[in-house]
Amino acid sequence: MRSLVLSLLALAAAALVALATFLSFAWFGLPFATLAALALVAFLAVAIPLLRRVAARQGLVGGARRKRVIAWSAGATVAYVVLAHTLVGRTPTPKLAPPEPAPGTRFWTLANGSRLAYVVTEARVPRTGQAIVLHDGPGVPALPLLQRLPSRPYDFLADHGYDVYYYDQLGSGLSSRIDLGREPPYTVRRHVEDLEEIRRTLGARQLFLVGEGWGASLAVQYLVRHPDRVAKMLLVSPAPLWYGAWPEYLDPAARARIGDVEATALALLQRPTLRLILGRMMEDFNPRVAHAIVKDWEADGWWTRAQEEALRLGQPRLTCSSELPSGLLPLTGLGFFAHSYTLRDAQRLADPRPALGRIAVPVLVVRGSCDYIDWRVSYEYLTALPGARYVAIPAAGHLVWYDQPRLLAEVAAAFVRNEALPLEFYDPSRAPRSAPRQ
Repeated sequence: MRSLVLSLLALAAAALVALATFLSFAWFGLPFATLAALALVAFLAVAIPLLRRVAARQGLVGGARRKRVIAWSAGATVAYVVLAHTLVGRTPTPKLAPPEPAPGTRFWTLANGSRLAYVVTEARVPRTGQAIVLHDGPGVPALPLLQRLPSRPYDFLADHGYDVYYYDQLGSGLSSRIDLGREPPYTVRRHVEDLEEIRRTLGARQLFLVGEGWGASLAVQYLVRHPDRVAKMLLVSPAPLWYGAWPEYLDPAARARIGDVEATALALLQRPTLRLILGRMMEDFNPRVAHAIVKDWEADGWWTRAQEEALRLGQPRLTCSSELPSGLLPLTGLGFFAHSYTLRDAQRLADPRPALGRIAVPVLVVRGSCDYIDWRVSYEYLTALPGARYVAIPAAGHLVWYDQPRLLAEVAAAFVRNEALPLEFYDPSRAPRSAPRQ
């Protein structure tokens, strides 16, 4: 029994060396088969001497020792090859269908190389400007969902003279993806550059930005870099203004109660496959090799299944009730790498609040009373932006346009027309020492 344990420990040590060899040689951009072969050589180079020592401790000599070492080495090699091919080397079959273009879908081919899909609702009265809707996520596109809705959520702005543009951000939906095997990964700055290129393409002097969730964070980053090119901002259910200050920003009360069986099933779905884990480890050594092995669609498939199940179980709830918005599922066009790389970059950005304190752009922050994002996240926008006001929409969750479309339209219309808001609002310039009531 002791000999068996020692032999297994020897193989485990050799496996660790093989993994280190695999990751180290990934620096040189070698294909998977070559890396696996080098790892096998390293595995045997360590395993054989250790197995000899185990056999010697057992008292085996000569031919008996040699047979024992050969048998263990051969068995370990077969197991290594089978496991490497089955768990890591075998590329899974794609199971997700790409999103279908909705009627009226157009594309911007921007000067920085991005190709972005968009739809537009043109102004129904004399044009006063362009409104750009920045969707939530990142990596969760807008267009696949919009074509399943009876109407687009911010089309009411067309009644106030705005051409309303909805687009899929780079890396998701019908828009192009970055070739991560050749190009730098997604960054907040790249998304900001895309938005600026959109402005130039439209020939607009200033934009009216409508940001939902992560889209609000993106709108603020654009404002910091181009303060003179933003006319107004409507920020709905905003995600953190500065992610570096909010490692966790979800309200625990916004999660539905689920049983142990459901929680276990969800945890299993959210656990990455060994291929994805290996790709993440290789990314620290050579991202190009990592993305040559793990393709976008593979990571998207795993993430999409996990997100769908989480939404079905109310983790978190998108509305005030446990009701899942109709038309939301199935999720299509999700971009996992756009999501993970963008958020990782957002965590590393400098604090934008000092710069925002010098920018006086009219901003309306709208939050549903039972949004799953902590209300203090929205409040931070008020303390950072001198021209911001805040309205809490009753009986609305994260998707305010789903729970309370009429109230959202009325509040936003009053903001656009510079009229008194139809709901009680909080203006920090009038009450600087108190927080908004929830």
